[in-house]
Amino acid sequence: MNRCIRPALLICGAALCLATGAAADMMAEASIPDPVRAWEARDLSPLEDWLASATAEGNADDETEGAGDVPLLRAQAWLARREGKGERALALIDRAIEVAPDRPDLRVDRAAFRSDRIDDSGPFKSLRIARDVRRDLEHALTVAPEHADALAALAAFHLRAPGIAGGDRDAAAALLARLGELAPSRRTFREAIELAEAERLAEAVDRIALALSQSDRARPSWRVRMGDWLHRLGRNQDALEAYRQALLEAPRHAGAMYALGRVSAESGLAAAAGIDALQRFLGQPRWPQDPEPKLAWWQLGRIHAGAGCAEEAEAAFRRAMALDPDWHAPGRSLERLGKAESRDCTPAT
Repeated sequence: MNRCIRPALLICGAALCLATGAAADMMAEASIPDPVRAWEARDLSPLEDWLASATAEGNADDETEGAGDVPLLRAQAWLARREGKGERALALIDRAIEVAPDRPDLRVDRAAFRSDRIDDSGPFKSLRIARDVRRDLEHALTVAPEHADALAALAAFHLRAPGIAGGDRDAAAALLARLGELAPSRRTFREAIELAEAERLAEAVDRIALALSQSDRARPSWRVRMGDWLHRLGRNQDALEAYRQALLEAPRHAGAMYALGRVSAESGLAAAAGIDALQRFLGQPRWPQDPEPKLAWWQLGRIHAGAGCAEEAEAAFRRAMALDPDWHAPGRSLERLGKAESRDCTPAT
């Protein structure tokens, strides 16, 4: 059951990629960094800086946590999510909703936070979570019918969730029609996802390229998806370029770093760029659902090995083995390395 529901709920997080502005009571928060955009860029430092300043000015402490202050609670919730503290993130956003029950952005936030819990839930609990997600998104649209984030997330839910959890493809079509009027790039992106899931990858690439051209702002996560599809099509140079563009838009995007390194390792292309990306990936804190460090060390070793850098490759493979002694891939890579002749260690760009 979890495998059926999880894709539907993950999109709630992905759908949080466009803050639509909102009601008058949110205008005072215009100077607060948008946690949704910060999350997509994989850089919550602006939110951390704002929170530190706000709590210092307000003399808030860990006990009050800005009690009753919705912006503080929301910022703390997103930072807790970043740290992998899902229960705390939910508790904080619940408190914010108690203070402002009709704020659509908080409801969409909670739908995303709830979706994070699916992997750790059994089939019956996952159904209950799915229904709670749907109710939050429906409430958001009741109070803000043109909220693009809620429209996109609820449409994705209906497309992915099984009927027992409330999924309804007709409802999805109606929501997407409304979304297309408000934010054409969001609907085009959803169409690209559907094409990719039907294994129509070339069409999906064209469609997401159109979505990127329609968007009014940078979309690094969309570019990473595009790169993944290009890689599956064997268009590795184009995939690497998509990841590079994502990193220009979001320099701390760990997903783009790892993907660039992985494709470099698998294709033998852009060794220097792949090494740099993986080293940067390993040098920053791990985000929830990021690839494990052992995978990055293995990919790094593969790039070094392909470039003839035997000592560097061996060191990387041994790091991967140390992180997971039962994982055989780096050991096999190390055996092959021992049989290979060492060349001049000068990775190509």
